[in-house]
Amino acid sequence: MAEEKNREEEEFSFVKEKIKRQRFYQNKTFRKVVFHLVLAVVCGITACFVFVISYPWMEERFQKEERQQISLPREEEEEEPVPVVPQEPEPPQEPIVITESVELELEDYRKLYTKLKSIADECARSLVTVTAASNDKDWFNETYESREQTSGLLVGNNGVELLVLTIYSRVQSADRLQVTLASHTSIDAVLKNYDTVTDLAVLSVNLADLPEGTMDQIEMADLGGSSRNMRAGELVIAAGSPAGVSGSVLYGNLVSSGYTVSVIDGEYELLLTDMPKASESSGVLLNLEGQIVGIIQQGYQGSGDTLTAYGISDMKDVIEHLSNSQDLVYIGIFGTDVTEETAAAQELPEGVYVTGVEMNSPAMDAGIQQGDVIIEINGQPITGISEIQEMLLKFSREQVIQVLVMRLGKEGYKEIPFSVTLDQL
Repeated sequence: MAEEKNREEEEFSFVKEKIKRQRFYQNKTFRKVVFHLVLAVVCGITACFVFVISYPWMEERFQKEERQQISLPREEEEEEPVPVVPQEPEPPQEPIVITESVELELEDYRKLYTKLKSIADECARSLVTVTAASNDKDWFNETYESREQTSGLLVGNNGVELLVLTIYSRVQSADRLQVTLASHTSIDAVLKNYDTVTDLAVLSVNLADLPEGTMDQIEMADLGGSSRNMRAGELVIAAGSPAGVSGSVLYGNLVSSGYTVSVIDGEYELLLTDMPKASESSGVLLNLEGQIVGIIQQGYQGSGDTLTAYGISDMKDVIEHLSNSQDLVYIGIFGTDVTEETAAAQELPEGVYVTGVEMNSPAMDAGIQQGDVIIEINGQPITGISEIQEMLLKFSREQVIQVLVMRLGKEGYKEIPFSVTLDQL
């Protein structure tokens, strides 16, 4: 039986198999992983090589597109008077006697106004027309596009964008913005930043969208000074859209300079003129040197029907912040200076007397009230509203500052500290 069994096993031994475990490097999945790893290493080495070779060219080609900070020139400090050396008096001269008068002819007036017009024409290279288009619906629910135009001013070039200063209330609700340059080129623009206190906004135009040769036909605005240089009675030129029409020009005189208007957390110089104001006036005021000394605005109603403008000296900090996309924060108070003389006469602490508090402002949330006198911010003594205005330019949104006020109580004025979280208006 054993022999028959062995014979049967030998006869059927050809169907037997010996199963061996496959080696790991023979696995298809493993091979695919290794292949992709090797491919990735090769691609990485190739990319590094290409980058090293092309980096100098790319740096030379694109380094000019880095955004540069906008910085506006300030008025030069008043120079100290040079001592006058006494000189010997000159001998008296004979008086000049006018024996014949010269009458001005119409040609003389024409030449005069031609020179004045040339000043406005030169500034026109810095002026633009801003078109704000909005989509509305009529009574029949049909969609139509409404357009509004206002004046704008080229205030900077950061290497990537042209920056245009304009009126915020005219562009805030627009669905599409377009800027028409002095070269009659129309370019799409976007709202970059704005300030509701001054009603100013900065639009940006991509330099890459400008046709070739456009930069040769435009120039940045020449911002002068207003706080020390302008006097009542001086001749000024209004350009842009002072009559409510793009490209209009008016000539007139300053009625008053150095006048200030109170705004939230500060005050701004206001230039009053004798030129008529239209319902949609906008643009700039120029001096006879062609420098911009004021930004025409509509917000102040105390001037009646005459053209008014914010003095450019006080606007430069605002324009810089808007152009550089920096925060313009606020506390939310209206105030007036308490000088040493006022403090002695009315028995008040020196500082800034709070005449009002803006609703839902950081000041109201912190607990500051009308009648308080602000004497310190972050440990720095405060003697005027302009100091608060300057300090706020150094702060950012959601920053917490310490405000020390004097509040009148039954026992007189007492110090009360407040923590104020700054915000944008």
